[in-house]
Amino acid sequence: MNQPVLLKGNSLGLTMVLDPGMKFDQLIKAIEDKFVQAKDFFNGQTQIALKIEGRKLDAKELQNVLQIIAEKTTLTIAYVIEDDKIMETSFKDVLKKIQEREQKRSQSMVDERRKGDGQFYRGTLRSGQSLESDASVVVVGDVNPGASVCAKGNVVVLGCAKGYLSAGCDGDDHAFVAALDMQPMQIRIGKHIARSADGEPEKKKKLFGRLKNNDNQPMEAQIAFVEDENIYIEPISKALLNEIIV
Repeated sequence: MNQPVLLKGNSLGLTMVLDPGMKFDQLIKAIEDKFVQAKDFFNGQTQIALKIEGRKLDAKELQNVLQIIAEKTTLTIAYVIEDDKIMETSFKDVLKKIQEREQKRSQSMVDERRKGDGQFYRGTLRSGQSLESDASVVVVGDVNPGASVCAKGNVVVLGCAKGYLSAGCDGDDHAFVAALDMQPMQIRIGKHIARSADGEPEKKKKLFGRLKNNDNQPMEAQIAFVEDENIYIEPISKALLNEIIV
């Protein structure tokens, strides 16, 4: 044969003529190349019969051929004809497995992207208002007392955080809460909760805020994280971020 693989249309679907003497590993590559080159000629999802001539394939070789067709074309091979014998194929099972694999791969990619995704909210959240996110959330503004933010990822407040802040709402203890001015009523990270001390403003400052020597001293951004089953709140530093964000 001048060509190791020939494709011809017939009344039932497609005839594939194979070189009888070529090694199968070379032949399967030639089959793949042929279907890639001819993919524009195949249209639709209609079921067809594939007639194989020139070479008899064993069950494993036939399975490899059907998998190549499933991956490289939109054809659905319902039957294979060899030596004028019609055999129903397991093509649908092969196709289903490929689709399931691709769906898992696509979902995995979505999950990986979601870890780095973030929702932005611009404005102040006032008492009674709430914000929820399936990823991380960044509030460009204040979170007033009585307001709440809940995210499956991290929570970052570019302002004063005085409300209820929840990160890792689906149980992720590796999430964190960060704010330019950290004075929350409550912080929750995963299953861990830390609350302010009602009626004790000085104690509240020591637990959740920063002590200032005077009103002109700039505030220091802080981050809350879980370590040894406890929530710790510390000033943000590059070294601390390297430990927390892995």
